[in-house]
Amino acid sequence: MKRLLMVALSLMLCVSMGFAANVQKIHPIDSPVYDAITYLYVSNGLALPSTGGPWSTDELLKMLDKLDRDAQDDGAKAAYDYVVSMLSEGDRAVQFGLDVALEGYYHTDTTNFTNEEDWIRGYNERKPLMDIVLETWPSNHFYGYSSLYVGGTKFSGYTAADGPVAMFYGQEPFTTNLFFLAPGTISELDFAMPYRAFGAFGGDGWSVQIGRDRLSWGPGTTGNLMLGEHLKYHNVGRVAAYGKNFKYTFVTSFFPHPDQYYPILDGSNNFANSRSQTQVLAGLNMFMAHRLEWRMFQDKVGLALSESIMYQSLDNTLDLRILNPAMIFHDYYIRSNANSLLTLEVDYTPIRHVNVYGQFAVDEFALPGEPVPGKDDNALPTAYGMMAGAKASYPMANGMMYGSFEWAKTDPYLYLRDDGSYAQTAGQYGINYVVAIREYYGTGRMLYDEQFLGYQYGPDAVVLNGNVGYREFGKWFAEGNIFYMLHGTHDKWTRWTYVDNGDGVADDHPVFVPGPTDSHESGNNGDADVSDRNAVSKTLVAGVKGGYTILPGLDVYAQGDFISIKNAGNIDGTDISDIQLTIGVSYSL
Repeated sequence: MKRLLMVALSLMLCVSMGFAANVQKIHPIDSPVYDAITYLYVSNGLALPSTGGPWSTDELLKMLDKLDRDAQDDGAKAAYDYVVSMLSEGDRAVQFGLDVALEGYYHTDTTNFTNEEDWIRGYNERKPLMDIVLETWPSNHFYGYSSLYVGGTKFSGYTAADGPVAMFYGQEPFTTNLFFLAPGTISELDFAMPYRAFGAFGGDGWSVQIGRDRLSWGPGTTGNLMLGEHLKYHNVGRVAAYGKNFKYTFVTSFFPHPDQYYPILDGSNNFANSRSQTQVLAGLNMFMAHRLEWRMFQDKVGLALSESIMYQSLDNTLDLRILNPAMIFHDYYIRSNANSLLTLEVDYTPIRHVNVYGQFAVDEFALPGEPVPGKDDNALPTAYGMMAGAKASYPMANGMMYGSFEWAKTDPYLYLRDDGSYAQTAGQYGINYVVAIREYYGTGRMLYDEQFLGYQYGPDAVVLNGNVGYREFGKWFAEGNIFYMLHGTHDKWTRWTYVDNGDGVADDHPVFVPGPTDSHESGNNGDADVSDRNAVSKTLVAGVKGGYTILPGLDVYAQGDFISIKNAGNIDGTDISDIQLTIGVSYSL
């Protein structure tokens, strides 16, 4: 037994000595390391680094290889050195981490701003009371990560009249992340974690990841049209291969089938998307996508083409023929099982310090010979999404000054579609780019929280956003942001329908309107009083935030936002406003 123990210890020692070269760690989509590289690229006149995250250390190091430290100004050199220090993992085989945070939240309107989605600093941005992290490097080509989140649930209850109840998001003027204090109890502990846990392996120029993590595809500040960063997690399988001027990514992500939580409203128009843990899970709902990224014209231009499908099967059937990472997914022509989406992204850095970019999404369009929306009756509604923006970064003193401006527009039926029958009736789900996360809440039940997979604000919206900030990486930052949105009446529960041209002849369907819409003519699966919507809502948010590192690992931070919404809920004359404040302190071991 002693001999066996000695052999095991010797093997562990030998293995741990070989970890200096391990570069398979996966960095999250909100990594400050990636942000620093992005600022450096723009400042040096290069197109944006790969916007398809997350990224491995190997990939980030290859991005850094394009930059010459000696050619940088002082602020850029500090950012460069920060990246190098954060990507140096040392020779550890196992690493434990502990993050502890105390946050307080205050706001002024406890009547209208009582849901998680009403807060600018929402669930994904708030820190848990405690986060226990385990990282492992079993060999030079393998990496494992698990984050044990000790915090409160996103939702604390459920009512038939209002659906999910969020105790910590506005019912009281002041709350904290101490979820076990009144009005909360220890039963508000979120037992559905971990939300970031996976295994990864790879080599020089390639990476494979399987588990739970967040995804983001695109350069957007307010979101992205194919994959937004706002989802809590994806149950993901991801393969990435990358070189100097090209990257290929293939992703699958799985969600509950809509049959598990539809209809949203019961026969009495009460919410009914809460379920018991004893519910038998059935049905397949899979997002599958591939993404090609190129760098061209001496690294001045970036181009990305992405295509995806939402594949649904109520009887759990997965047709293996669709698992072709090089196929044009639209050309499967399986409308009863799948809905496809295509996006094109371009970014260009014409001069040092300034980058311009755009995204374009195609969900539905009329082919030659098909009825044209707005001109013909009984036409399929077009569904496009568009985004344009600019980013800037400039080294100043020991840090980087940065800013951005962005415009986005989404059509009223983007991400929405019927189930393949060309007709969607009350209570019937479609094959939509709307997915559900199973949320545990205090009574031990599960709530199906639906979100758009792509742009977080969904269809029928026009968004403007601008920000400016300054950051000394690892030391302090300050940022200001202005956000303005026009949002029409269509939402994640809008029922898909044909559209007519409004000439009064054989008009059996709603008249085509490019949006934002001020009336909701088709049915809605989550609102029985949708006919009351008679105006475009107008949201203005002005906010500031900042943070300071007192000692290595010890940070203080704060955020303040003013929100004004005209025609809230798309009801004319319903105007509401709120002031939201957050202050926190965190310590990391």
